[in-house]
Amino acid sequence: MFEIWKRLVLPVLLAGFSLSALAAETHDRLLLRLQEGVDETAFLQRIGERFARDFVIQRRLGHTLVLNFTPALPRTAAADLAVQVDSLPEVMYAQLPGGRLQPQFVPNDALYPNQWHLFDTYGINAQEAWDRTRGSSSVVIAQVDTGILGHEDLDSGRVLPGYDFVSDPFMANDGDGMDADPTDPGDAVAQDECGNGNDAADSSWHGLLVAGIMLATADNTLGVVGVDHRARLLPVRAFGRCGGDFVDILTGMSWAAGLPVTDEADNPIPDNPNPADVINLSFAGSGSCDPVIQDIIDQIRARGVVLVAAAGNEGMPDMSSVLPANCTGVIAVAATTRTGDRAGYSNYGAEIEISAPGGEGFESILTLHNTGDITAEFDDYAAFNGTSMAAAQVSAAVALMRAVDGDVSPATVTSLLINSAQPFPGGSTCATTICGAGILDLDAALQQVAQSGSAAVDSGGGGCMLAGQDRHDLGLTLLLTLLLVGRLAGRRASNP
Repeated sequence: MFEIWKRLVLPVLLAGFSLSALAAETHDRLLLRLQEGVDETAFLQRIGERFARDFVIQRRLGHTLVLNFTPALPRTAAADLAVQVDSLPEVMYAQLPGGRLQPQFVPNDALYPNQWHLFDTYGINAQEAWDRTRGSSSVVIAQVDTGILGHEDLDSGRVLPGYDFVSDPFMANDGDGMDADPTDPGDAVAQDECGNGNDAADSSWHGLLVAGIMLATADNTLGVVGVDHRARLLPVRAFGRCGGDFVDILTGMSWAAGLPVTDEADNPIPDNPNPADVINLSFAGSGSCDPVIQDIIDQIRARGVVLVAAAGNEGMPDMSSVLPANCTGVIAVAATTRTGDRAGYSNYGAEIEISAPGGEGFESILTLHNTGDITAEFDDYAAFNGTSMAAAQVSAAVALMRAVDGDVSPATVTSLLINSAQPFPGGSTCATTICGAGILDLDAALQQVAQSGSAAVDSGGGGCMLAGQDRHDLGLTLLLTLLLVGRLAGRRASNP
């Protein structure tokens, strides 16, 4: 583990990030909150005259004002000014902001420098966010997917008992229908096995790769880093060979939220003892969100559960027929590239709430995988592109938001994600009319959660497409063997 740097004299660099905390020599800002009913304009005029300074509101943090004053003052004089302003009867509090800080937690995982989506310019700004929180074991992320596999870089202690809701024995590929074992047995298919004209495909291990993006173990010197370092995973298997039956999917979603469900013979399935805070839906199908589906979505959200869905990978400009991302109350996530453009495969449209990195070409998203073509063999790491990757990052972001404030509602989560999003760069092929509010900014989202309520900060098809093997990255070349076959092709309503 990295220890927090305790000296402020000498900056230390690790993996390209400074660990020093530097205090400015002069100050020109105050954090101020006025008593209820105080006129801001009149107050600023009064203190300007009293202290011979120009005070202007630089920004608002909920009820807190960030005031800029000119001319600036040396630290001691600025601290005296803050004390004097704080003593005024109209003021609830006034203080200097802290000095400029740099990230202190930098994971030591071997492949972290290649995970650009976590820290690059148009990544999700996770590096700074981890200084606010690295998660909470009380938060549960459910993923409705192909199931789960063990992996050296996925802490088994964070994987909860899940359930297998694949009711058709052929699709389940594990000898039976629904059961209490969410292990992924593989979803490989032969030519035409899923219908005439459907190609053969190796096992995708889609559930594992999505879980890795959200929850891969951090700071263990191995492999990659997940977005959330403490939340627990609830694996809900609803996909097998040839995809997933939508009734099975809805059953799995309902169970994950803590709703009572039964099997295909109407026998009760044991209640889920660990209801989810957020359900990740890294898949997409074709169809409208009819009243029955919307009602189930509404029942899930009524229990305080946040639903996050991939936009799908067909490059379509109309999301109205993409399930479940087109349902009201579901956070629909499009995919962006390393340069902040819309990934060419990503569906887009007015229904999108937010975007997140999904990769494109050889600038892909690195995660956990398995070497097995048919059945599981050895732990592996591989790079993928897709809206599955983007949705997984948003789901993990929601888990971190719940770690800061466990009571934040699904509607508020959506609002805070939208309000805190990083704007698309100038000239981007994404815009707020088609790709949502912007690119996920995890640090800004956590900051807004902390300011929105009684939050405590600790110390601390949708799917995917395999990246090309000829990526010219020495680190990846040495440490990865990228699998080349198509994954999930033809086995979901959209390509993974």
